[in-house]
Amino acid sequence: MRSGSLNAALAANEADTFAGLWIQHQPTYRVVVQFTRDGEAVIQPYIEHGPLAGTVEVRIAHATLNELEAARAQAAQIAHRLSIRASSGINVFKNRAELYVLDPTELDAALREAGLQLPANVKVIKVNELPKEVTDIFGGLALTTCTSGFSVKDSGGTKGITTAGHCANDQWYNGVKLPFVSGTPDEDTINDIQWHTAPGFTVRNLVFDGTYNRYIFSVKFRANQSVGEWVCKYGKTTGYACGTIATTSQDGVNVRVDNMTVQGGDSGGPWFWNNTAYGTTISSCTLGDGTPCAIYGPVDRIYNILGLTVLTN
Repeated sequence: MRSGSLNAALAANEADTFAGLWIQHQPTYRVVVQFTRDGEAVIQPYIEHGPLAGTVEVRIAHATLNELEAARAQAAQIAHRLSIRASSGINVFKNRAELYVLDPTELDAALREAGLQLPANVKVIKVNELPKEVTDIFGGLALTTCTSGFSVKDSGGTKGITTAGHCANDQWYNGVKLPFVSGTPDEDTINDIQWHTAPGFTVRNLVFDGTYNRYIFSVKFRANQSVGEWVCKYGKTTGYACGTIATTSQDGVNVRVDNMTVQGGDSGGPWFWNNTAYGTTISSCTLGDGTPCAIYGPVDRIYNILGLTVLTN
């Protein structure tokens, strides 16, 4: 299990004590994992006999990630209620939520007047500028009804983004309509892909994974994807998760990942490993024993059906 998969597994399975994870590069490479209690015992089943054995350092923290997220959300709601412009985040290094404002004095005065207090786990941070909306577009973003897949370009250099073919042809992002170019028919549930241009946006070789925007530097076609191989996905409804490939011949041409849940709105979203594009979400499924599974169409569709190239630089 690698650090990204470890983070996802601990967040899903150990939410009562997990307080965050980060990679330390200097002075020595370490994967630092924090728990509120029993950390050494909790971590062992996840790392023993694996590539992280001997590189994980366990630390104690006072608040779980779930507690910090609840504090962050509450602080953001209070700032909004008080009409204070703010942004918010979680600092895993310092085990706290942070509220970023232009003028902490203004916030303090508004809190006193309203008789309110920020949660104990929140630190107010003064900033010179708050985040601005950007004009970039890429994979893993919430469209009108689905999720964007990968950034692409045609032979003439026109760029855009993909999503699932069964999604509505009318898709919008950030208040801007994305013109439909071409795609498979709605009834084609096997070859399920479409693409849109993105006027006014800068199309980037990125995908959002629920936490970070990661660069896409390469693609991996279905013939090179292997059963048992780790792969991750992102969708606007169910978010980020990772699992192992169960078959690369679902319906003869698609890939299935078992013990994986996708739902409406996730369609078209990216599947990837590290910085490599694997495919885009088509549908959910359920095995005979009730195990949930997900099906994605490999990146081959983008090249062979749409005649496009995935942006990798």
